[in-house]
Amino acid sequence: MPNDSPKSEKSYFNDTTRFLANTLHEIRTPIQTIIGAAELIKETRLDKEQKEYVRQIRFSAEGLLELANNILDLAKMSQSDFKIENIPFDIVFVTEHLVNSESIKAFNKGVELVLDISSSVPALVSGDSMRVRQIMLNLISNAVKFTHEGFVHVELDYSKNEGIRFTVTDTGIGINEEKQKKLFTEYVQADISTYRLFGGTGLGLSISKNLVKLMGGSLGLKSEPGKGSSFFFTLPLKAAIDKPPKLHICKNPALKRILIIDDNPLASESLKKKLALYGFSSVDICHESTKGIDMLSQEEKNGRPYDMAFIDMQLEGGIDGWHLAFDIQNSEKLKLRNPLYLLVPEGQLHEDAKMKFLNLFKGYLYKPVKRSPLIELLKNEFSELEKLHSPDYVEELRPLAADADQKKTENETKKIASGLKILVAEDHPMNRRLLETFLKRFGAQVYLAENGEEALETVINNPGISMVFMDIFMPKKDGIETTKELRAMHYNEIIIACTANNDKSDFDEYRKIGINDILVKPFKSDALRAMLEKWKEVLQTLSIEQINLIRGVSVHGENEL
Repeated sequence: MPNDSPKSEKSYFNDTTRFLANTLHEIRTPIQTIIGAAELIKETRLDKEQKEYVRQIRFSAEGLLELANNILDLAKMSQSDFKIENIPFDIVFVTEHLVNSESIKAFNKGVELVLDISSSVPALVSGDSMRVRQIMLNLISNAVKFTHEGFVHVELDYSKNEGIRFTVTDTGIGINEEKQKKLFTEYVQADISTYRLFGGTGLGLSISKNLVKLMGGSLGLKSEPGKGSSFFFTLPLKAAIDKPPKLHICKNPALKRILIIDDNPLASESLKKKLALYGFSSVDICHESTKGIDMLSQEEKNGRPYDMAFIDMQLEGGIDGWHLAFDIQNSEKLKLRNPLYLLVPEGQLHEDAKMKFLNLFKGYLYKPVKRSPLIELLKNEFSELEKLHSPDYVEELRPLAADADQKKTENETKKIASGLKILVAEDHPMNRRLLETFLKRFGAQVYLAENGEEALETVINNPGISMVFMDIFMPKKDGIETTKELRAMHYNEIIIACTANNDKSDFDEYRKIGINDILVKPFKSDALRAMLEKWKEVLQTLSIEQINLIRGVSVHGENEL
């Protein structure tokens, strides 16, 4: 007779979860090859029809993987031994990276995506970066999916009492009160018509609700049909490291005058707040393109000319950012040549537009505006202005070359892993080639090993290797054995496990033997880039000894994107 005791029920769920994990491991291996091959194919010469086929292949493979991961997540969260990690991570970087990945979808629909991060958010917080990332992505992607016009506003705030507060507000279709009550309790979307129109299963919100609860937080929403929704959650994440000292960009930033020409009030106010964080308080906003020249001219006559101007690429009223910049640079009203910077919605700057930068814009800034590019732009601009005010400075500013932005992008990409010696220990030739290709593009010097024995030999013969991407299942010596031997040899650098398995009990084992992080297969260049940037950020803040004491494991890969 069947045994209905709690013990047998728990055993049944454990067996089911293990079965799902093993099955998912087998499914991910061919999906890795499909997604990886598609990513390489799209960079070859393809006609329009072929590009569409490649897009459909990737879309279908990614959809299958997302569904499998969601089902496995729900099964695991029903287990009593499901655990949440608690390691330091840069939540600002995580938020910006996610917004960046979703912004192209938003701007392609004509939806403005705006990001605001409070200055109160610490440099590092302690928590489960992968799970926090998963919740954020669910809310952002849903907002973009269900918004046809208007905006999606992402906000991140922090307080010692409440911890992290994350809010996504949109002007989308909205949800009525009756359906709101069911939204987090049923594993379906609000109704079947929504499913047919927008796609998806509705699993994301259920998973997010459970994850927030497991982390001791709360998740809620405010919504009105036809007027949009606001989803928000709080998590009691503690500051791992206090905020860094206030950034010094230039002398007396309050004296620098900046004009923002953007017809979107939310986006322009967001940029103004970011500038204020760095001390630039003399910032004006112009919502009408036709008044831009008048404002520049009037302030010049008043003896208080603007030091620089940001111009949105997409302006209403019959004139876009390109034409407005041309009119400004050729206006008889203006004697001074104001430095102009273009605000480009992510994904909207096409290859043939680069020539338009000649003698019009000094540079550009992608929307939604993020901290690092803005800081770099301000530093470069105002350090040059200070040179111009010096009597020893006689060099004229050269026009922006047609290919300068492309070259800058390539150089920035190569800086991500520049100077790093990285070992890829992977027995699958396709996966090994993918990792090697991506890492070299990021500027790393790459070493290859097909099994654990070769990996050990490579590390011994090349003491400068500072990071190892370690496949768990390899011949001769697997990743577990190889890692144990490396740690026994006092190899104290970063080891990142590469595996299609995402079973929590296995992750616990990886942590105990000294693995620092996990890259879940299948992965793309964005996931690998995030991994490199994350450890670069952490290594600049924490010592290797601190990292080895933490021994935290966070998971990066397609299941989070």
